[in-house]
Amino acid sequence: MRGLATLDPVEVGDHVCWLVGPGEDFSGTARAFTAGGALVGDKVLILGDDSRQGFLGRVRREAEAASREGFRALRVLARWDHEPGCGASGPDTVARNELTLDALVARGGTIVVCAYHRAGFGTATLDQVASVHPHHLGTGAVGPAFRLFSAGKADCWSVSGLVDSEGAETFGTAMRELLARCGTVRLDCENLEWMDAAGMTALVQSARAFPGRLVVLSGANETVRRVWALLGYDSPVVPVELGP
Repeated sequence: MRGLATLDPVEVGDHVCWLVGPGEDFSGTARAFTAGGALVGDKVLILGDDSRQGFLGRVRREAEAASREGFRALRVLARWDHEPGCGASGPDTVARNELTLDALVARGGTIVVCAYHRAGFGTATLDQVASVHPHHLGTGAVGPAFRLFSAGKADCWSVSGLVDSEGAETFGTAMRELLARCGTVRLDCENLEWMDAAGMTALVQSARAFPGRLVVLSGANETVRRVWALLGYDSPVVPVELGP
């Protein structure tokens, strides 16, 4: 997980969040990113709002084609200018799509930069965008202080930073999307600095919304473990377990 000043150091397997602010040189940065891909032997794919339908399937197919055709990797620039229409819930849609995409990118062979233009999205959606990418372009604040991203296995995800009252709702949305697809969700908390009562409550409520599903936390620090016990969540009736 890292912040990037430019897109020059992106590597195969990177999934980058770029929240494009007013006045930023989107065109120049995008041209440099795509031209750099051509120089190193990447297949370049540029997508926009008109490509939302079937976006994930297309990235998957193009990545497979790039491998067969002898390219080093598939390099994707996805430009999103506004919230999805048709009454779709912005944060929920973002969490679902980006977490699925992150799992795909983590398997290798792909680089993806997701450029969300700030002017076209609400604050809740932008917070969700920032929370479900392992990397971001720029050094400014980009939403909640936590990140949730694929650890490279189907049911294993890394959570890092701080999950507090400011980001609890965003965290809960991401967890519900993971629980909707996995019987057991494993969270690697080695880089989780802190989770407060609001974050823990969001986690438990998300797990309870999917009867029969389980969340397993590993690598949580002693402070997190003590607060978890003080809140009474170390109980067999809570579908969240703290592992080693």
